[in-house]
Amino acid sequence: MPNTSTLPAHLNQGPLPDDGLRRSTHLSLAVGMALLIGLLVASYMQASAGLDALKEFGLMNQRADHLDRLSQLLVEAQSSVRGYALTHDQAYFDAYKTVRPKIHDTLETIKRDEQDGPQAGNVDQLVKRAENLAARMELTARHVEGGISLDTNWFDQDSLAMDAYRQQQATIKVSLLTKNLQNVKQSTSGFENARLSAIVLAGASLLLLMLVVSQQQKKQDLRERIHRMLAQENERLENEVRSRTEELTNLATYLTTIREREKLDLAREMHDELGALLTAAKLDADWIERKLPPDAQALVAQRLVRLRQSLASGITLKRRITNNLRPALLYDLGLIEALKALIEEFRQGEEKIDVDVALPEYEPELSEDVSLSLFRIVQEAFTNIRKYAQARHVRVSLRVTPEAIELVVEDDGVGFDSNSPKLARHGLAGIKHRVFTHGGQLDIRSAPDAGVTIRVTLPA
Repeated sequence: MPNTSTLPAHLNQGPLPDDGLRRSTHLSLAVGMALLIGLLVASYMQASAGLDALKEFGLMNQRADHLDRLSQLLVEAQSSVRGYALTHDQAYFDAYKTVRPKIHDTLETIKRDEQDGPQAGNVDQLVKRAENLAARMELTARHVEGGISLDTNWFDQDSLAMDAYRQQQATIKVSLLTKNLQNVKQSTSGFENARLSAIVLAGASLLLLMLVVSQQQKKQDLRERIHRMLAQENERLENEVRSRTEELTNLATYLTTIREREKLDLAREMHDELGALLTAAKLDADWIERKLPPDAQALVAQRLVRLRQSLASGITLKRRITNNLRPALLYDLGLIEALKALIEEFRQGEEKIDVDVALPEYEPELSEDVSLSLFRIVQEAFTNIRKYAQARHVRVSLRVTPEAIELVVEDDGVGFDSNSPKLARHGLAGIKHRVFTHGGQLDIRSAPDAGVTIRVTLPA
């Protein structure tokens, strides 16, 4: 989001609606995570309960199988003993001896199954009944093997004991099956609750997801609206800057034109009026010298010589000022001759500076405004070199092609840091304005102790 401190006044009215959307989105995500964690925890607990129920169901079935196996072994043992008692067939007795250890092992297994179980007391009684039945069968087999005859009452008591065992075994088995049924019902109920909880949590998660998507869409719409408002504001500011820049450019161009016109008028006044006065004064001084008697000339000769020298210096100063205000050679002979004169004057300054010149041999066909701008650019560059550069060598080149006009002024002086805020840029600003007025390009390259290169390119 953009920084509210940089927004326009009509946009920076307080907290943005996006802050509320962000908080609402974070809250929705937190609730969604809580629901998801709740769903996972509920699923894990239900799965654990289901696994425990399945384990309990398997154990109950296993116990029921052990009881059934014990009943089956006791029936087989009873049948073998009775068959041996009736027929004295050794095969029945061998079958009994085979079953007997299995009964003992099964009894031990049943004891371990119900050692700490809820049916431990009932199972203990059942085991005792089974052990009594097994002992009675063992006694019956020994009596038959020893040749002792057994009456019907003995076998009836075996049958009654077996019926009592079966009845108690059936009771215990029903209890086990009932427990299994309860476990199954409880597990089924848990699965139903888990399924319902999963549906509810999934629905809530879906609603939260839809809410988050809706909030994200609102946030995106808000961002797009703010982006459009910022784009409109930027466009308005750019138009305002463009308008102000155009106004300042026009004002600078107007001031430059007025200044050149005032210089031209002042140069004409000095050339015509001041030049006439100085010339007349010089002529009067010559006339006075001729009219004075010889003895008077001797008295004022020194004063007259000083007067003529002062008048000559004044005429020279007037000519130099006039040329600076209105370069006569530029208007009379053209840009090339004016630049040559300017370069020669620059060479004859107080500090001797070597100047390499590369100018066209013939006067190019340039407008008066372009010629004046090029002359003033070279003049301003020479002024900066004389004041600040401490240069020893300067190169000036002018190249005119059908496509462009290229002017280069280069020195080997101390240069400057173009990024320094303390740098006075008025002269460079004047050069830049003259170049941009004609739709040209200006390239100024410099660095400390690396000199300055000014490259001007104007359209032909």
